[in-house]
Amino acid sequence: MKKVVLLFCCLMVFARAFSQNQPVSGKITSGTDQQPLPGAAITVKGTTIGVSSQADGSFKINIPAQKSTLVITSMGFLSKEVEVTAGQKDLVIFLSENITQLNDVVVVGYSSKKQSELTSAVTVVSADKLKDVTANNVGTMLQGKVAGLQVVNSSGAPGSQPEIRLRGVSSVNANQSPLYVVDGIIGGNYDPNDVESVTVLKDAASTALYGSQANAGVIIVTTKSAKAGKTRFEAKITSGFRTADFGKMNLMNSNELYDYQKEFYRDYIVGATDNSYKIDLIKFYSERPLELRNQDYDWAKESFKAAPMYNVYVAASGKTEKNDYYVGASYYNEKGTFMNTNYQRINLRANSTYHFSKKLDITNNINLSASTGRSYDYMDMYYSFLNMPWDNPYDAAGNPVYVDGTSTFKWWSRDKINPIHTIKNSDHTYKGFDVNYDFMLNYRITNWLTFTSTNRVSAAFNKGVNYVSPLAAGTYHDDGYIDELNTLNYGGISNNLLKFNFEAGDHALSGLAGIIFEGGRTEYSGGSGRGLPIGLKVLNVASNTQLVNGYNLSTELRSFLSQVNYTYKGRYILSGSFRVDGSSAFPESKQYGSFPSVSGAWIISNEEFLKSNDVVNNLKLRASYGVTGTQDIGATRYLGLFSLTTQYNSLTGAVPYQLANPLLTWEAKHQTNVGFDLSLFRRVNLTVDAYRNNTKDLLLQVSQPLSVGFETRWENVGNVINKGIEVGLNTINITNKNFEWVTDFNINFNNNKIYGLPADIVKTGSWSISQIYRNGGNLYEFYMPKWLGVDAQTGAPVWEKLVYNDAGEAVASEKTSNYSEATIQEVGSALPKFQGGFNNSFRYKSFGLRINTYFNYGNKVFSNNLRFMMNDGHEPYYNQIKLPDDAKVWSGPGDTEATEPSPQNSANSTETSTRYLRNGSYFTIRNIAFNYTLPSAFAKKLNFESITVGLTADNVATFSNFLGQDPQTTITPGSFATPGVSDFKYPNNRQYLFTVNFNF
Repeated sequence: MKKVVLLFCCLMVFARAFSQNQPVSGKITSGTDQQPLPGAAITVKGTTIGVSSQADGSFKINIPAQKSTLVITSMGFLSKEVEVTAGQKDLVIFLSENITQLNDVVVVGYSSKKQSELTSAVTVVSADKLKDVTANNVGTMLQGKVAGLQVVNSSGAPGSQPEIRLRGVSSVNANQSPLYVVDGIIGGNYDPNDVESVTVLKDAASTALYGSQANAGVIIVTTKSAKAGKTRFEAKITSGFRTADFGKMNLMNSNELYDYQKEFYRDYIVGATDNSYKIDLIKFYSERPLELRNQDYDWAKESFKAAPMYNVYVAASGKTEKNDYYVGASYYNEKGTFMNTNYQRINLRANSTYHFSKKLDITNNINLSASTGRSYDYMDMYYSFLNMPWDNPYDAAGNPVYVDGTSTFKWWSRDKINPIHTIKNSDHTYKGFDVNYDFMLNYRITNWLTFTSTNRVSAAFNKGVNYVSPLAAGTYHDDGYIDELNTLNYGGISNNLLKFNFEAGDHALSGLAGIIFEGGRTEYSGGSGRGLPIGLKVLNVASNTQLVNGYNLSTELRSFLSQVNYTYKGRYILSGSFRVDGSSAFPESKQYGSFPSVSGAWIISNEEFLKSNDVVNNLKLRASYGVTGTQDIGATRYLGLFSLTTQYNSLTGAVPYQLANPLLTWEAKHQTNVGFDLSLFRRVNLTVDAYRNNTKDLLLQVSQPLSVGFETRWENVGNVINKGIEVGLNTINITNKNFEWVTDFNINFNNNKIYGLPADIVKTGSWSISQIYRNGGNLYEFYMPKWLGVDAQTGAPVWEKLVYNDAGEAVASEKTSNYSEATIQEVGSALPKFQGGFNNSFRYKSFGLRINTYFNYGNKVFSNNLRFMMNDGHEPYYNQIKLPDDAKVWSGPGDTEATEPSPQNSANSTETSTRYLRNGSYFTIRNIAFNYTLPSAFAKKLNFESITVGLTADNVATFSNFLGQDPQTTITPGSFATPGVSDFKYPNNRQYLFTVNFNF
């Protein structure tokens, strides 16, 4: 019996020992893109047994029983419990992103804070949510992903950058693009592949530390750095093609145009009594031979073709006790869908942080980039849409035909231009080189006081050349033309700060103080000339009309800044900052501007009555007020200037050019923001913000009395107020071992008004399309007659005429067919009433799917294309757009269904009016990305840690009532651009790509 008992005890001990040595192995990855998660903590529930995942996400752990529960945690992700069996291998455990991210560190201002400590309106977008879109810029990737951030892709030209506005437009003349900060320093260059995260700072509490440069918001780009573990390598190869998206601008083919032009031959003479209103087919066939139906050349199809796109990225990173390093290189190649356009960019980035001691760290960053490409001439785009299908641009040998007004053969298109021949005999090239070097020093003086110095020197050179061969038709035929512009930019910035951070019981105090120096210089030089030998494209062969131009521009900014943050019991947070900027753009007495901010937060969820609540995980109220400013109108607007570009008696002559204003000062935006953050069930995260931004002392050109001798002078007059509400909602709808569904939704409502102007200002843009600036009105408010359709009896166009009483009030309206009598009215703004995004991510086992959408509502777009392509016979030798299904050309008296005027009675029908002003609202499926992570066993056989393949489609579909090209239209005023005016732009592109991502 003793032997039996002893044997039983030995078996029990052996079994226990055997169970303790049973290993379980597998891999930890992120649920969104199946990338490995190094450093994740894996512990056995109820024990102290634990390990960390390796650089490739792999782990191996011994469990103490046949069945145990593993608890997996990783910063930025929700913890997960998984039941495992002894001996189980090749586990793949997905972690879901922690949408509350209360402990994640966020880069704000010149410091970093935990998400829970923020008192301002800030949105963080991780690389996982950016890289579903492949582009040469981060702005395009952000569309629809940040509440309050309007991203407009107004051009599909290779290398083009989107237009970005944060919380509306708050200035008339100053630059409204957000300030970019790369790795803590204003400005800088980078490649989207190198981006770790993007932080968008929206209110003054977060932007005031950047002072005068943050008037339009701040976008902070944080690039990749080394992760813990061994050296890691990544390679990503992307390839695919693009096609032009013409929206609803469908052109007529040969037969459609032929039949449409019959309307030009209707027997109708205005005022005659014997009109039959029938089509004179005999005259029509004599002037439009029937064989024209057999000539059907699709100009748009020939000018725009599917174009390839490539992107290659390789990177290496590593971390040791003394040194952290990251090196990334990329090559981006995008051929344009329009003829002879392209863009190429190569980028090299390297950063290294050396830990000299526990007190001293030194970081060196360098970014080198070079780009080259070919642009296009607007008129070539213009003719590629408007030339008629009855013309063939090629001869029998397949060569582009030379066409001009003296050509003996029949050329139907109005302007006797063959754009394909012009493009073949012209070139619009550009190239550039950019280098940025950052030096950062971090010295911990004590355990609560640190000195940091971040410095950058940068230089960039860009060269653009426009060349037209003497062989090309048009203005420069037999002469040729060349125009060259060289731009050199160089400068530097130095931030030197003392930072403190200490705690005493329930109190925590942190902050910073320091000084910043920034300066730069831009040097322009170039020339132009005519009279070129065929085949030569350099300035020195120009034999006549030679011009030389060039100028230099220097800027300097000195700043003092400080910030203090106070926290009590982890519940009540108060923060204040103060910055002073001194700018050389203003008179000496007005050079310094002060930009304060104050903000506070109450973390209600940390109160005792909510601390252990299982439903409310986070509830925080926030409020802030602050001031930012702008100086961005040029460096010499306050000076009295003379122009030296004229000559007198063969000597340089000086002519008064600008009236001085010694009182000119800063344009300042006063910002108020209140909001709250709410997290429920660790699955729902809601952020709501309400704001009011009042930009005062606008920098405007104000009309002067005739006695002054100048028409205008730069003054501080008027203000712009933007009021709005932002909502951001993130939810984890479903999450389990095999399936996950996450939703992101955001929306922004914005109202824009102008006040304090001395008088109404009517600004006229291209083609006399005017916008009015008046007190109580909107920015970019279109100002034109209202179109009322067609007179059913005469077929004439009809506009609205308002009738006023003696007090100047409109008391009635009537119709008029006399355009000069039509009343010019405010008819809608180019700015939307609301916009946002709705995005969903799905994961099933190793498969991932992400769908991004974007919507924009309430803005007006003037489709200037329609002025030419719905022209009622005013230009019978331009191709026309296919009319909508409900459109009808007037055919005779009593035609009440007619929407288009009679070609015989259409005087002024194409003049500026709401006929071509369309609703710019749209909803677009912005991106669909599908990926699959190959089994780890297969990847390891090929000596890789992981391999992910993916398919993406960009600009999949746009739903809109807009008639014309893509309704995304410029919102930036310029010499040849009016906000909200669509005018034969380079079409946006649909993009289809295949990507392979290797990690090893």
